[in-house]
Amino acid sequence: MPTSPGILATIASVFRQNRASCLALNFIAISLVVSYYQVPALAGFWESLGALKLRWSFVFACLSTMFAAAVLPTFIQLAQGVLPQEGRWKRLTLLMLFWGYRGMEIDLFYRLQGMIFGHGNDAATLVKKVVFDQFVASPLWFVPTYVIALRWVEMGGSWSRTRASLDREFWTQTCPTVLVTNWLVWIPALALVYSLPAALQFPLFSVVMCCFILIVTVMARGK
Repeated sequence: MPTSPGILATIASVFRQNRASCLALNFIAISLVVSYYQVPALAGFWESLGALKLRWSFVFACLSTMFAAAVLPTFIQLAQGVLPQEGRWKRLTLLMLFWGYRGMEIDLFYRLQGMIFGHGNDAATLVKKVVFDQFVASPLWFVPTYVIALRWVEMGGSWSRTRASLDREFWTQTCPTVLVTNWLVWIPALALVYSLPAALQFPLFSVVMCCFILIVTVMARGK
């Protein structure tokens, strides 16, 4: 298991690698929330998007997340010439399967949060939702299953190879590092997401995630 200095060095490295993305992401999120509350013309657009979400429910969640997290990044990587030739379409299919499911799961989680903590946008409600999201659900479920799913995609959809790769390093270094990255990116962003009416929370999440993945994909071009 890594020593404390090693863990601190990893956290510092994660912060350095993601600080630009974090700042850009949260600037986008703040701008979107301000546009809803302060710009009537854009507020109408958000209301229409919220109505679309209510109408199509889990279908909206599935398709929007699939597009934002799988389809769009893949085609950007393809345009950049950094997408591996071998198995690229199978990889895209596996990513779409995972993110389509994960989008519906997150939508259900937002509804559960609303049932438990209410739909207010006061400070106490926002803190409860963000804390439960990031310090209970994420370390226990969202982050581990996300990293395992990505490993499954890398292994070409083979569960036996994926299971064999889940060694001690995976649980003591890979998952904690991804969790720290998750905190740096999503704690401030989720405070903004949860400040909106329930119908608009998932649409804002989808837009922010799409922007974040675009930023990360472009930044990673030379890496």
